[in-house]
Amino acid sequence: MDSRVHRRVRGAAVFAVLCGCGGQSAVAATTETGTSTSSLEDASAASGSGTSDAEMSMSADEAGTGFEPTLACPLVGLFEECTIDGVSGVRYCDDFEGENLWGPCMVGQACELSDSLPGCQSCDLVGGVPTIEGSASCVCEGSSGLSACPQRECVQRWEYSCGDCQTFEGGGDCFSYGVGCASPWLGCSLGKPCDRVWAQSDGAALTTLEDEAAALCVLTALRDRTPGEHQIIWGEMGDEGWVSLSVYVSADGTAVTEWRVDCPGCFNFGVLGRTGALELQPADYFDVCLADPSPDTLITCIVGFLEYDWGQPPPDGYVPPFTTGTCVSVDPVCPSQ
Repeated sequence: MDSRVHRRVRGAAVFAVLCGCGGQSAVAATTETGTSTSSLEDASAASGSGTSDAEMSMSADEAGTGFEPTLACPLVGLFEECTIDGVSGVRYCDDFEGENLWGPCMVGQACELSDSLPGCQSCDLVGGVPTIEGSASCVCEGSSGLSACPQRECVQRWEYSCGDCQTFEGGGDCFSYGVGCASPWLGCSLGKPCDRVWAQSDGAALTTLEDEAAALCVLTALRDRTPGEHQIIWGEMGDEGWVSLSVYVSADGTAVTEWRVDCPGCFNFGVLGRTGALELQPADYFDVCLADPSPDTLITCIVGFLEYDWGQPPPDGYVPPFTTGTCVSVDPVCPSQ
């Protein structure tokens, strides 16, 4: 058996043929599971170096009729030869609802996974079938006027991507295109009692502070429940990205926080998170931090950890250590001053 691995950009849990820019991406696919026989090169020759126009215009419904993936396979993107009705073809391993299974045996396909396609198109596996996705013009259909994503949990994050889209016809942006609602970023405009805190990284850990006095100021202001906004950054300002955390403190001793990965090299994907109104730690937490103002102590008291890989978002369920994690209100609003 001649099995090889190709790049796979995106999988899907259904066997379907998606429409690309300017028309349908067609494939000729049988719907029975084949058996491995000869090399892919022999398969191409045996099938007449391609398929007929009739085969290539097969609709998605016709191609998918009766096919149910059942045979397990080891690695998404792997392919092997197969035969159907005596004709050599190929089938791909894909992710079907969390399981790696062989897709249908195909005689001819719309594209190779390694193809370099014009514009913002790519050849991706969809239900085990190489399919042309994206737009040749890099323009995607967007939507304007969407409501902000609702906050359903006290600690919530949104991960988004928009493929190769560069502009959005009809409005919107990468976030709304990928998630289906507008960005929930609050961006409260409050007074800043302290300079920003920047915990800098050596690539594996947060080791130094841009300005230790700023860290002392933030801890003191949080202890004293001084209303206002604090900016906390960790990581290095490079293409891999860094985390920017905004803390909005209310006079009632609660703080709404939101963070995002600022990443110059991440053009079409990202992640951001937000909390509801969290209780701040009691005053003695901050007193202990201020009593030992070493860089490690200050970073741990403000960020919550020292080990950090460049560009990584905070761990799931992250809340800043200067809060108790107790949520007073799930609905985040900008505090009044």
